[in-house]
Amino acid sequence: MRVTAVGDCGVDRYVNLGCDRPGGITLNFAANARRLFPAADTVEVVTALGTDPEARLVRRAIAELGLEACVAEIEGATSIQYIDRHPSGEKIFVRYEQGVLGGYRLGVREKEVLARSDVLMAVVYAQIEGFFGSVMESPSPGLRGVDFGDLSGITGGLGIVERYREGFHVGFFGLTAGDESAIDVLETLARRHRLLLVVTLGAGGSLALGGERRVACPAVEVARVVDTTGAGDTFAAGFLREYGLSRDAARSLARGAEEAAACVQRVGAFPWDD
Repeated sequence: MRVTAVGDCGVDRYVNLGCDRPGGITLNFAANARRLFPAADTVEVVTALGTDPEARLVRRAIAELGLEACVAEIEGATSIQYIDRHPSGEKIFVRYEQGVLGGYRLGVREKEVLARSDVLMAVVYAQIEGFFGSVMESPSPGLRGVDFGDLSGITGGLGIVERYREGFHVGFFGLTAGDESAIDVLETLARRHRLLLVVTLGAGGSLALGGERRVACPAVEVARVVDTTGAGDTFAAGFLREYGLSRDAARSLARGAEEAAACVQRVGAFPWDD
């Protein structure tokens, strides 16, 4: 089986710790997929990196994590996410610099990688909508997932689900319990288009929408939350690993919750020695 994660591989710059770690939604997902999927399976990232020192850190992580990679090297900067942490362990987003990823579009080589994928995981956020569009235009034969995040700044907001409904099977959203109206809209869209939409709610657990009834799963309690960075990406890797086997939404939510709980008890979405 070939698992392909396409999107942002970059640097998480922890301002409170004064250190850089390899990260980004796509790398976080791929690192956890590599851990969870069988060793015989291939896990690959498709991304663009700059020509700066940060790119070297990302390339080292890709190699040490045992990932295959289709990397476009573009003159310029690698994407950086600036992160702080609340004493509770909750991630505080400071700012994001998309670097060369903002203008990147899939080429022939990248599309050939997608065309061989049994599981595809894409991501979209405001700064890379054009890139995401090129991913949605590139077919792949297997299960296709998209991380829509919290939809912050996305053109048309929830309308992006309708726009790309034929390009994916499972959509992931990171919302809060106060977003009930958005969850209702997502449930309507999921049922109308026969999609599976998964909503993570932090400590509020998770939901699977699209069936006759909502499937809810509580979050797994942990003794201490260290860092919530990458918890959603880790959840998605756990979910798709189980869903690919069983097509059981309830079991997949539970697997995702278990993986996310392990993630929040350390710094970063995957272990890394600086």
